[in-house]
Amino acid sequence: MFDNERFSLQLIDPQVIRLTVVEGIELEQHDAKEMIAKAVDLAKGNDYAILFDATVSGNISFEAREEFARSKKRKAVAIITNSLANKLFGNFFIRFHKPTSASRIFSKEEEQAAIEWLK
Repeated sequence: MFDNERFSLQLIDPQVIRLTVVEGIELEQHDAKEMIAKAVDLAKGNDYAILFDATVSGNISFEAREEFARSKKRKAVAIITNSLANKLFGNFFIRFHKPTSASRIFSKEEEQAAIEWLK
């Protein structure tokens, strides 16, 4: 597990990492780079999938979104949210930034299905 004042990463399966951010966070490119590096460390250098808990509100800069979209070791990302705004943001991220890995949005109630999809 990795935890700081901005986000936490937790290995919930050998290749699935839960990403949780702090409410109201403003994520910048350096945060994205740190998240990616820590995720690679948690996955021991192997490909990994991200379960992004987007049930809290925050802002992610354009540069940070681009960094996330280019992540090479990430094989998939599941975005978990019940917020319409975050669902719209997630769809925008998928369509505009075109991540290099499979990406899908799930509701909080579908979290277990998201984990299975990531595997």
